[in-house]
Amino acid sequence: MRQWNKEYSLVRFLHAVPEGEDVDIYINNIPFYKGLEFTEFSPYVYVPQGNYTVTIYLEDTQENPLVNERIDVSVNQLVTIAITGEGEDVKLLPIVEETEVVSGSNAKVRVVHLSPNAPSVNITADNQELFADVKYRDVTPYIAIPAKEYTVNVEESRTNRLMRQNQVTVNPGRIYTFYAVGNIPNVQILQSLDGATFMN
Repeated sequence: MRQWNKEYSLVRFLHAVPEGEDVDIYINNIPFYKGLEFTEFSPYVYVPQGNYTVTIYLEDTQENPLVNERIDVSVNQLVTIAITGEGEDVKLLPIVEETEVVSGSNAKVRVVHLSPNAPSVNITADNQELFADVKYRDVTPYIAIPAKEYTVNVEESRTNRLMRQNQVTVNPGRIYTFYAVGNIPNVQILQSLDGATFMN
């Protein structure tokens, strides 16, 4: 892994509140990112080690925050902080990313379930099960798979009912997180390259 300043980590945010309005993000009352849209990631930003107050407001407001939480930032990490939930259940979910790239012709993949009204799911690729019984706000471990194009199915765990099908291409030496966002029947799968892909 490429080492950056040992006192910092790289942090970004994901807006995963289904059909939520655009939001402004403040860290210790200092603007971090303005106008983050549903399904959008903010850029990675260097953040020093420490404990921070993260406040999320609807865009262009600074009252009645959607979220006001403390988070800890360690050193030398890559972290995506997902804004999750809906209604009165909006909260932050820090998701630490892999920092070691995969070698050879494989890629690393994992799944994060952020669809509030979706049941537990199984994930298959070309009819081979990759992840089983992934619950809301679960973050699966990474697994290595051969780089190629896959037909990926998202199935309800209990009944194996097909909920979503995507054609997905994974490239060698890359690290991916697949985020399931939105509510049924409008669940979307966001294929995101993790930060270590860019650092190496």
